[in-house]
Amino acid sequence: MVVGLAFAPWLVGFPDHAYGQGNTWPGLSLAQMVERARWRLGPLHINSALELLNAGYDSDIYFGYLGAPVPDITFTAGLPVQILLPLSRKVVLDFYENPQYLFYASTERERAWNNVFRGQMHIALEKLYFQAGGGLSNMRTRLSPELDVNVREKIDRLNGSALWQTSRRSSLAVIFERAIFKYGEPEAGSTVIADALNRDEDSLDMVGYYQPAPRVRLFIDGRYETYKFPEPTMSARNAQSYGIFAGFEFIPVVGEEAETARFQGSFSLGYQRFDLRSPLMRDDSGLAGDITLSGEFMRRTIVRAEFSREFQFSIYPGATYFIATTYGGGFTRRLSRRFSVSYDLLFGRSDYPEYIEGMELPPISQYTTHSAAMDMLLSRDLTVRLLGTFRRRVVDQTDLAKFSNFVGISVTYGSPAVTISAPTGAPHR
Repeated sequence: MVVGLAFAPWLVGFPDHAYGQGNTWPGLSLAQMVERARWRLGPLHINSALELLNAGYDSDIYFGYLGAPVPDITFTAGLPVQILLPLSRKVVLDFYENPQYLFYASTERERAWNNVFRGQMHIALEKLYFQAGGGLSNMRTRLSPELDVNVREKIDRLNGSALWQTSRRSSLAVIFERAIFKYGEPEAGSTVIADALNRDEDSLDMVGYYQPAPRVRLFIDGRYETYKFPEPTMSARNAQSYGIFAGFEFIPVVGEEAETARFQGSFSLGYQRFDLRSPLMRDDSGLAGDITLSGEFMRRTIVRAEFSREFQFSIYPGATYFIATTYGGGFTRRLSRRFSVSYDLLFGRSDYPEYIEGMELPPISQYTTHSAAMDMLLSRDLTVRLLGTFRRRVVDQTDLAKFSNFVGISVTYGSPAVTISAPTGAPHR
């Protein structure tokens, strides 16, 4: 937000209706995003909101990690701001910042300030689209399925993409991202989290797209990634991965809000090989991907399906990585134009195909999560969600079940940030 406002004094003379254009699908999406921004201040197009998220009672904020339950009252307050600055009809700057405060009534050490910032430049030409930017994330957040407690995670990102619209229905893209992960918590048990998880990640995607219908876009994505750990004792974790993914996404047509489309979401599955550089460590390969689909199969009833499977680095000294799998589904029933109720059931599991012989096998956890909610659109700017989440975790070695239940409310006032339909490959962190 600060960066965006710094441009304001010398931009008063820019045209009020400048926006990205061209005949590429991300260029058209960019034009819609700029034109639909909620507020305008001179040349600036602005979206902003006040958010009170997950305000309520949690029966155990550590989900069994400390043994005895630690209940507390908590909420997250945020002020997301998006500023769009058209420099011409082909170039748009996009700034986003979201400061947050994470509050716990009794557990004072868990209180924290969070912030996410990103900045991007979009260039939309007749048959070409370019994007370049980066971001800074500084969050106290849940670490992973292995350690369900808050830790400080900092991520610095640089990214860019280039797309060529080869025909009305087909296009090709190259996508690059560099991410630097840093963790601030000193240790978890006998493990120093920063040593185990601090790393640099680089990824390169080559993607081909084909759009056979106005609301569906197919893709095939070839990906190469590298992972490098700066801690010398963790050099055995240095790795690379190769993947080939295919799938599709549902997209809104011009002038249609994504939330009103009958079918929404994306489907991405493929094969990934996880190759550790050390010859002493075991490589692995297999199914990977992400599915998030929903459709209105009956009048006023939307059915959802979810699935994800990915490799993640482990905090445990006896393992290098684990495979996190999540699957489930749910439904939403619209009671009226302003009110709806929903229910979701998700299952999760972490498996360790590679660990050091002679060391204790890390705990293989299984999760079950029930979620219920009532959504209320009280006005154009005000949405309220009443929600309840009931989670159960079982560790295979002990069959001991841990529970964490949450009941609360989320409130959003204003117009949150929006994103464009930009070149992306298969989902990854």
